Amino acid sequence: MSSVSRKVTALGAKKRDVIIRAAEQEFEKHGFSGARMQRIADIAGVPKANVHYYFSGKQALYDAVLTKVVDVWNQALSPISPGADPEQVLDQYVRMKVEFTRLYPEATRIFALELLQGGQHLSASIENETRKWTRDRAREIEGWIQQGKILPVDPYHLIFLIWSSTQQFAESETQIKSIYRRKRLSKKDYELLADSLTVMVKRICGLNTER
Repeated sequence: MSSVSRKVTALGAKKRDVIIRAAEQEFEKHGFSGARMQRIADIAGVPKANVHYYFSGKQALYDAVLTKVVDVWNQALSPISPGADPEQVLDQYVRMKVEFTRLYPEATRIFALELLQGGQHLSASIENETRKWTRDRAREIEGWIQQGKILPVDPYHLIFLIWSSTQQFAESETQIKSIYRRKRLSKKDYELLADSLTVMVKRICGLNTER
């Protein structure tokens, strides 16, 4: 590939990401039905034609927003090797999930709202990917249990617990800011959340929390 082609590809990827970030704001504020492609273009600072160049329509753009969330969440806990240390794997997963929630609160809330509304706009490919990923990770966690590395907990419930707790600051941000009497949550708040959750998850699994 020539240097010119690489520049064009990089520029396109950057512009596509800008459009997705703008779409996150629009979908969070107006939902899928109320969102408008023109407003997304205005937020992104590009002509509406550019939005349609990268995304065939609103559903395609919505899929891109949700796929981004799922991809990053899934990458945070990649396939677990048989010899992996549960303490390190769970610690890293919890912290990465919390950090993504901090960096992309709008996307996190959009995904949660979509599920609460029955997932009617969730594509079959995203559903299938999430189902397969969860099944595979549950099987790997079951391997830890069989090897005596962690206590016998339900693997699915463990995954669900991590999902809900690491996303709490985004999904219930208004309530949490009210309780804390803050206008905004700081990076330190998220770091403290990650510290607390890693200890809780490890204790649930019977792992050492002192190291």
